[in-house]
Amino acid sequence: MPDKESEAGFLPRYRVLDLADEKGSYCGKLLGDLGADVIKVEPPGGDKVRFRGPFHKNDVHHEKSLSFLYFNTSKGSITLNIEDSTGKAIFKRLVESADVVVESFHVGYLAGLGLGYPALRKINPRLVMTSITPFGQKGPQSGYKATDINIMALSGYMQLVGEPDQQPLVLGGEQSFYPGAQYAAVGTLAALFYREGGAGKGQQVDVSMQEAMITYWHEQTPVAMWNKTKENVARVGSMDAMVTPCGLYPCKDGWISLCVVTPLEWDTLAQWIYEVTRNEEVLQEQYKGGLISRMPVRDMVNVMVIDFTDRLTARELFLEGQKRKLVVMPVNDVPSVLNDAQLSSRNFWVELDHPAVGKLKYPKGPLYSEDIGVPRKAAPLLGEDNERIYCGELGYSSEDLAVLRTTGVI
Repeated sequence: MPDKESEAGFLPRYRVLDLADEKGSYCGKLLGDLGADVIKVEPPGGDKVRFRGPFHKNDVHHEKSLSFLYFNTSKGSITLNIEDSTGKAIFKRLVESADVVVESFHVGYLAGLGLGYPALRKINPRLVMTSITPFGQKGPQSGYKATDINIMALSGYMQLVGEPDQQPLVLGGEQSFYPGAQYAAVGTLAALFYREGGAGKGQQVDVSMQEAMITYWHEQTPVAMWNKTKENVARVGSMDAMVTPCGLYPCKDGWISLCVVTPLEWDTLAQWIYEVTRNEEVLQEQYKGGLISRMPVRDMVNVMVIDFTDRLTARELFLEGQKRKLVVMPVNDVPSVLNDAQLSSRNFWVELDHPAVGKLKYPKGPLYSEDIGVPRKAAPLLGEDNERIYCGELGYSSEDLAVLRTTGVI
């Protein structure tokens, strides 16, 4: 097991060779933020995400992609053409001392280069290879390529998102990339734990993004509902399917989220609505009760709630709601999130200094412990670790590096 460097983070300094694109780079980020020695292995021209906007201050530059800057904190960078024969040989040398390879190429690509797991395992039997693909390494769809919207569609997630009388919607921010990468990070750590626990050997961790995404919506029990009623769970938009009022409501300066469950909560909200709107209808007996009792009259309930929320600001609703012990929360925009007192009290934001863009705030993540690492450095400059790795570890000279660079190997 690698020696643990206390200043580096929670994990021992496992050497991770990160070959993943945007579908899997979050896995390497998690491992790096926790303390692993993650080296981004990029093509000589740079990872394609470096050329993906938006860019810092709209300056189109391979060191200023905000996406690359976020997904590659706590990593180093080397350049290497693994399709070149010399590049393959160099990569195999890197594998000799590596603990993990993370990759998200289409199935069969690395094997076609002679760099599949069976080949790499012969070089280093202790190696863990974590492969993140849309549909996994086996099965009739294993060879298919897919983007975020495809994974959302084929996982069944999209049928749950949107208004009931309109088309399914995709969540913003390529959300299907996160579950696969998170499972990949956990699977990688589990494989390392298994190796260190006495097995002494590595294994391939096979992550299907489709399968990972399914586990993120299964709490909606669509499979159980189908088995029982042969009906799909319906889309309900921004409103809860079982409780009223519960959902998103407009206010004077944006939107708020509100949910009322118990009879006491409804009585409290109804009294508040009456105080603001003077609408006596809300106090009627037919609306009293808890949980699902108002579902038959949900349209009328929502009309009264909207008439109420539309007269107040999000902050007014939040503060008074807290006084009345009601669950009323604003829908935050970016400035609100950045200035959120709860997040600030937990030191959620970490400021990192990058040579090309200066200081930016990065989310630390939801793990709150002094022993668990946070982003330790900003994303690497392209090839910033070439000399450290190639000369310091593999024994190449500066002249060798110049030749490798001229011939397109690095």
